[in-house]
Parts: sequence; structure tokens; C-alpha cells
Amino acid sequence: MSGGELNPLQFLQGWYRDQCNEDWEHEFGIRMETLDNPGWHVVVDVVDTDLEGKKFERRWSEADESRWIWAAADGESYDLTCDPLSLEKGLEWFREFAEGAAYSPPMQREK
Repeated sequence: MSGGELNPLQFLQGWYRDQCNEDWEHEFGIRMETLDNPGWHVVVDVVDTDLEGKKFERRWSEADESRWIWAAADGESYDLTCDPLSLEKGLEWFREFAEGAAYSPPMQREK
């Protein structure tokens, strides 16, 4: 299966598996937690991966008060926060970031 045939969680799982080299996973990884507003917070370490050094300013989508996603990458991690029902879309943004050779959108608001 190519990356496009995987759902966003399957893509993330495969990306994580591909980084594990008996060294990287001992220092880096993926953290996922819930927020109290409510929502999700996901941090994907990209140090010592092909994504290290790739950055983009905050990207966000706010369809309404209850549907929102914020993401950014600082070259060392990909940071995502979203409402409880937007995790799949937020992980799709990670796939776009990981697969885009020159993914570097300006700060933008998507509807």
C-alpha cells in the first residue's frame, strides 16, 4: 500500500515504525494526550529523521467554535492541537508535511 491508501493513523504508525532503528525510539517518539478544553495534543519528534529541519509557521483551521486544528513544525517536532473530532484531519496534515518535499505553507487559516 502506498501512503495515499492508508488512513492518517495507519500512515503515522508506519512512519513511526520506519524511524525505529534501535536508537531513535529510545530518545524520540510520538506523544498524544487529551486537552481539557477538550481536544487532542500530538507531538511528533522529527530529530534524526528525514523531516529534521523542516519548518512551517502555524497552520490553522477553525470551521466554527467547536471544530478547530492548529499545527506547526519547528524543525525538531511537529506539534498539533485540535478539537476532539478533528484528530484524523490533523494527522492528515502530518502526512502532508511528511510527504511534501518542500512543505512550507505560510501562516494560513483554512475553512
